[in-house]
Amino acid sequence: MKPFRLSRRAVLRGLGGAALALPFLEAMGCSKRLAPASEETGRAAFGVEFPKRFIVLYTPNGTVPPDFWPSSSTFQSGEELSPILAPLKDHTKDLLVLGNVSALSALTGPGDAHQKGTGQCLTARPMQEGDFPGDAGLSCGWADGISVDQEIANHIGTKNKFLSLELGVLVYGATVGARIAYRGPAQPLPPENSPYAAFDRLFSDLSVAPEAATRKTEQRRAVLDRVAADYKRLQGRLGAADREKLAGHLASVEDIASRLDRSVIPTSEACAAPTLTPDIDPDKVASMPQIARLQLDVMAMALACDLTRVASLQFTNSATTKVLSFLGADITEGHHPMAHNGYADPANRQRLMKISRFYAEQLAYLITKLKSMPEGDGSVFDNTVIFWTNEHADGNHLRQNIPYVIAGSAGGHFKTGRFVSQQKQVGHNDLLVSLLQATGVDTETFGDPRYCTGSLTGLTS
Repeated sequence: MKPFRLSRRAVLRGLGGAALALPFLEAMGCSKRLAPASEETGRAAFGVEFPKRFIVLYTPNGTVPPDFWPSSSTFQSGEELSPILAPLKDHTKDLLVLGNVSALSALTGPGDAHQKGTGQCLTARPMQEGDFPGDAGLSCGWADGISVDQEIANHIGTKNKFLSLELGVLVYGATVGARIAYRGPAQPLPPENSPYAAFDRLFSDLSVAPEAATRKTEQRRAVLDRVAADYKRLQGRLGAADREKLAGHLASVEDIASRLDRSVIPTSEACAAPTLTPDIDPDKVASMPQIARLQLDVMAMALACDLTRVASLQFTNSATTKVLSFLGADITEGHHPMAHNGYADPANRQRLMKISRFYAEQLAYLITKLKSMPEGDGSVFDNTVIFWTNEHADGNHLRQNIPYVIAGSAGGHFKTGRFVSQQKQVGHNDLLVSLLQATGVDTETFGDPRYCTGSLTGLTS
């Protein structure tokens, strides 16, 4: 019997044009022997060359340097990790913590420290002149170049439904501090704060007529219901491993939908369709932990379905005054002013460390999520690289020795499980070049060439 084969672009189809993307399955392979993986793809398995993927996690206001840096250059048991990085203990072999890398391009040009730090964290190029007011009477415009995520997307994401995915958690306003991704000079990409909107954009088919699903929650469910027949048809033609993977995939989509749709205002059929009233409000600080996990789940599913290969998640604005009181009763002022108070005071140091640990926990959650998604003889994480960035090293605008972390080897490109400090201070332009090369982009420069000497040394061997 001729083996059953599926296109990599196959989807589950249903009534009314409903469609749901599939993860990579063994049936998407070919009957010929394996071809070597290309620069843009990772490990080949079952005849499929799985794509490389790139993720950015941005967190603001620096960290607590004494509680961030590891105690050893190699990670064995995880005890070498710092108090801030401790939540990543289960993933030590997958980490590269980078030392002596500085945002040199962000030391000059228009704007205040936060504007330059945020606008350049992914562009590595001075800001434009403009009218965004900053501290001490300074001002600037938007960033003056493409961001590294978009440069990567232009090389590996052009055949996907979405070139890239920009998500946010409590990001507000249309200012420099609220944007990290740029399609080009002065072309910022706004992040989507609502996992409701992100889910609908990615997984709900817009051709499902409103009259067929009068409530938003029903419309969300309709996608799964309408593809059920196609799922049963396909299930009978797949091998055991693919059936298990497909069932898990649909269960994950259903889980996200269920967590989104927890509360709908009841109404008479004679009334107009009600609006979705989520019990998780993406605009409330208290919702931040739940919103963060939902956004990370949506992001992971979009990558697993190959709807996109490039994604970013921005946690709040730079210089945010949001009070992250969900982390403890001792946190009573905004992250930005608290960061300015520094870490000489033991109590304030503990408060700041709580915030940085929270962000490390989100990275750990994302890694675990990607590892749980089977792909070939490994997982989605195997061919992924995650870049955790910040606009400062600490709350007092230090832009030298910024706490950069890479998670994932990008299909074996990086040699992980280490703390790698450069012998002398280098610009983070070189780090961005390393990330470009890891995802298959052939280049030796990025951003402002004055601060770029090529890729970082010591990351691949």
